[in-house]
Formats: sequence, structure tokens, C-alpha cells
Amino acid sequence: CSSMTGNLFHKAIIGTMPYLPRGLVWRFSRRYIAGTTLSDAYRVARDLNKLGCSGTIDVLGEDITNAGQVTAALELYRQALDGIRDNEIECGISVKLSELGLRFDEQGCRAAMRKLLDSTRDHENFVRIDMEDSSVTDVTLDIYREMRRDYEQVGAVIQSCLRRSKQDVINLMDEGPTDIRLCKGIYIEPEDIAYTDAEDIRDSFSEILDLLLEGGARVGIATHDPVLVERAEASLQRFDVSADRYEFQMLLGVTERLRSRLVAEGHPLRVYVPFGELWYNYSLRRLRENPGIAGHIIKNLFSRK
Repeated sequence: CSSMTGNLFHKAIIGTMPYLPRGLVWRFSRRYIAGTTLSDAYRVARDLNKLGCSGTIDVLGEDITNAGQVTAALELYRQALDGIRDNEIECGISVKLSELGLRFDEQGCRAAMRKLLDSTRDHENFVRIDMEDSSVTDVTLDIYREMRRDYEQVGAVIQSCLRRSKQDVINLMDEGPTDIRLCKGIYIEPEDIAYTDAEDIRDSFSEILDLLLEGGARVGIATHDPVLVERAEASLQRFDVSADRYEFQMLLGVTERLRSRLVAEGHPLRVYVPFGELWYNYSLRRLRENPGIAGHIIKNLFSRK
């Protein structure tokens, strides 16, 4: 009964999140977002390097609606690459194709991705094509296939919650060298195309990870789940995977104790460093994933200062 009450409370909180004061949301967000400027991202990435972690700068912003916004996004990513090089930071970049106009101009998106990869190659850096909801899985993987034919510095993302993902990985590895960031996935999808049970998602993650490691792919093991981390460590040992073929990946501000333990044990580890003026929508997404934290924020509204 208490569990049901808690679930109802969390659902109620999720409904109130768009009405939370931005100041309170920012107090929560500061742990998970570098800031609003590239300088903030560089500072956080440098600090992570000192802790033995590499970084990936993620410009917050997606579903843009015109070519001018695509041009601005490309320029911001070029500035990021310049700053990473000039500041000698061990750090890559991550991009959602919707930031490059995927949803309104697919060919323009492909052209923009090539421009970005030209800059990435010039800077001897790496770009991860992030994955979005299932409506664009096919086209996102197709664009990754096209780009990796001409560029080495590019990777994609596979979500273990999708039922199709195992076959996607098999196909990608059959077709050529593959660099995959494997994560559970955060998008709410229909049950006919996605696993909804937590253990099923975990089992899918572990199965796909073993396929990637055994098949010779390079893998970003993106999880904060201690169970999956333990399974991954066992798989890395079982397949005798060298440190240049994998890395653990985590979000900024999440499971820092586990992160420190993995680094201390000698595992390569990368932290995603989101920044940007569009921090608010990203923060609401994080809150939806953890409504318990949202409840804490709401309680602050009524607590004595």
C-alpha cells in the first residue's frame, strides 16, 4: 500500500514539474550540468581530467526548426573543438542529429554531419552520434553507417531497452568496424518495440555487451547500474579486452563513488558534460527519471529558509 501511495505521489510530482520555479530546478541541476557556456564545460572537463576521467561535451539543444539554427549549432561545436584542443583537454563531443536538422531536412542533416566530422578530423577528435527516440532509430543508424565509411572518428549509440537492438548490433558489426555507446535508454516506448521490465532491459544490455566485446567492436559501457557494472567487469575479464577497446561512461554528477572506484581500479572512464542555455528541458528530463528528487525540490518550496 505504501508503495502504491509512493507511486501516486511520484506521478503527481511529474505532473507539477513544468511549473517548478526555474531557480529551484537550477539548484538541482547544478550538479548535473556544467553551466550555460563553453567556458563552464571546459572548466568541468579539466577538473574531470584531473580525477582521471576523460570527458565528452554535450551541447544541450535538440529539435531545432530551421537552417539558421543548424549553422549556429555547427559553429558552437567548432568552437568546442577549438577550445578542447587549445586547452589540451582530453575530451570529445556528442551530437543529436535533431540538433543538425534531422526532423525537417534529412539531406541537410547529412551534409551538416559531414561538416562537423571534417572539423573533428582536423582536430584529431571524436564525435558520438547520440540516439533519440525510436521514430529516428533507422535513419540515425543509416547516417552513422554512411559517415563511418568516410570517417574514423565517429560512433553511435544503442539502447538495450529496444527489442531490435541485438539485431542492429549484429548487422553493424557484420558491415564494418563499429564503435558503440551502449546504454539502457531513457525514452518511453511502446511495449511491442521495447522491453519494459527492468530485468529484461538489464539482460538485453549484458547480452549486447558480450556480442560487442566478443565481436571486436569498441564499446562505451554507459551505465550507473552497479549490477551491470559488475557483469561488465566479468565480461571484460572473460574476453580479455584491452583498455583501448572499451571505457565506462557516466553522466556528470551521477554515482560518483562508483565512478571513483572504477577509475581507481584502472578502468578507462568518460563523463558526459552537458552545457548550454537550454538546460531547463534537460533538467526536467532528469527529474522525470528520478521523481523522488523532484519531490525533494517541491518540499523545499514549503520549508523554512
